[in-house]
Amino acid sequence: MSEHSGDIISAILILIIPVLLTVPLRVLWSWWIGNEPEHLHYKERFTSVIDSGYPIKNFRAELDRTARQYDIDIERQTRIETDMLNPLDMRHFLLVPSLVVWPILSIPAGFVFLPLLPVTRFFEWILIEKRILLLVLKLVKRATGWDVVWMERPGDPSRPPEPVIAAIHRLPITVLLGVFAYLIVSYLSFSFNVIAAITVGVYVILVAAISIIRAATSGSLVFIDARNRKVIPADSFVEQLIGPWVGVGLFFLLSRQIALSSTIRDGTLSDPSFFAITVVLVLYIATLIGISLELSFFRTRGRAVEAAFEEQVEDIMSPDQYSFVRHLGRYQLVDAGINNPES
Repeated sequence: MSEHSGDIISAILILIIPVLLTVPLRVLWSWWIGNEPEHLHYKERFTSVIDSGYPIKNFRAELDRTARQYDIDIERQTRIETDMLNPLDMRHFLLVPSLVVWPILSIPAGFVFLPLLPVTRFFEWILIEKRILLLVLKLVKRATGWDVVWMERPGDPSRPPEPVIAAIHRLPITVLLGVFAYLIVSYLSFSFNVIAAITVGVYVILVAAISIIRAATSGSLVFIDARNRKVIPADSFVEQLIGPWVGVGLFFLLSRQIALSSTIRDGTLSDPSFFAITVVLVLYIATLIGISLELSFFRTRGRAVEAAFEEQVEDIMSPDQYSFVRHLGRYQLVDAGINNPES
């Protein structure tokens, strides 16, 4: 009993190491983004702009003057703005150490990534070209009674976001799906090699489908829940559906697997410490796959998938265009063509 308890403690310590690494990484990240007084002053000004709800491009000249006033170069300015529009949390910093061990883990990551591209293209054909995702949108609209509208997202089309931050911001769901698939499949009473093969298959299918859905809903499509006074961006709705599975559900699965590893499986995975090591390796391998997916899909096909889906929505539903703004302490949902909320 004491030996088993010691194994569980060792497993917990192994899993805590990536969490502890997030502390220095947060400090380095804050320095890279900008934490000097002049950077904080610019952040305050940028916060007031995005909190107003009006398009950032309307304030671009003023923001650029403020940056020059505080002697902030355009690269730093872009990093600050992108970080505020796409804030990172502990989940993101858990993934960064994978960049250190990528020479070792790139080989298994490559074997998983190779079938991912054609499967992603298959789901693009099913969900977008065959309009299955549009059908799902209609069903959601009918079941919830929500309205579907266009609403311009935060950001400035004339100033592209910092690519590294934007890519890292999308990674956690892609990566944690890999860990989720592994924890589910590892319940099966198979050898480690069979479990690894099944995990790869499940992960490829999940990530391919969800990547298409996230790319398609990453634009200006928004749900309006008038009954509960909510404005729900389509991509946030998707993440809310996935979140519990890769959040609380993941924690529950991992805790149970570590505690009962010696009773629910045989072989090498019955050792809690070894199982914890495999979980960390899956986390980092999935991170490398997520980065590769960012470079190969989201930066090349992502915009095309988004545009194709939004064109379908416009043709069938013809959503109205709105802006959600704050003016003189009042929040208003106004026609996008009206610049003055009082008119």
